[in-house]
Amino acid sequence: MLDLDAAIKTALKSKDATALAAYRALKTKVMVKLTEAGREGHRPLSDEELHALLRKEIKERHESNEFLDPAGETYRTNAGIVAILDAHLPKLLSAEQADALIRQVIAATGAAGPRDLGNVMKALRDSGQPLDMKAVSTRVKELLAG
Repeated sequence: MLDLDAAIKTALKSKDATALAAYRALKTKVMVKLTEAGREGHRPLSDEELHALLRKEIKERHESNEFLDPAGETYRTNAGIVAILDAHLPKLLSAEQADALIRQVIAATGAAGPRDLGNVMKALRDSGQPLDMKAVSTRVKELLAG
């Protein structure tokens, strides 16, 4: 589990403004999530919840960079923040590993056609494996179609 307070202290001591911005932004998201859930200070976020927040922050930074000038300071800062936060996410399965898992789940669920897409996707999501669900969905549709 990522210790945000320690990461912020390290960034402060090393005078790394990009890392400091990354960890502060993430800490803000964590505090908002805890407050919304009514468990502020009682129970920390699970690894899955923290990874979801990391993915959300990375996605927001990518989306904001779409509208920024690549030569600009904000663009570079966002790109640095994305790199820092991305380092804390579990690495996704390779395409070959994902394909093998998809085939295994299709066989295990007995999926026969496109109407079984929901069952296969649910089983894949519940597998606990780090997957790019968009790419997985496309591959599952291909395999179930024929």
